[in-house]
Amino acid sequence: MQGGSNDQIAGSGWAGFAAVMFFVLGAFNVIDGLAALAEDENFVADELFIGDLTVWGIVMIAIGLLQLYTAYALFVDRPSGVTIGIGLAAFNLIAQLFFLPAYPIWSVLIMVIDVLLIYGLTVYGHHFGGRRHRA
Repeated sequence: MQGGSNDQIAGSGWAGFAAVMFFVLGAFNVIDGLAALAEDENFVADELFIGDLTVWGIVMIAIGLLQLYTAYALFVDRPSGVTIGIGLAAFNLIAQLFFLPAYPIWSVLIMVIDVLLIYGLTVYGHHFGGRRHRA
């Protein structure tokens, strides 16, 4: 099928994935932060590299709120969403390294998603910011 208006633009799936995943990760990080502030027994607080669960709870809530804003920016096609998204995914990846001893399986899962987000935004970020229809 050539020239049809329903043709999918190459890479637009990755762009949509990035936007949705930032929303999901933002919600997850806010929930993680609240659980850490409540000193949930699922976290191994004695194994943290730096700080305590209260510090990491605040950090995770802040990251989560920024991720929710980034999801919004990507959904409304703001060009700044790509730049903020790449930086925020990289920062979250590093933060999860420090959170790894407290909740290892979850942290690794989030780190993998962060890597996929960085890939999607760096390779297909041109689909955002009103540039979607340009060749």
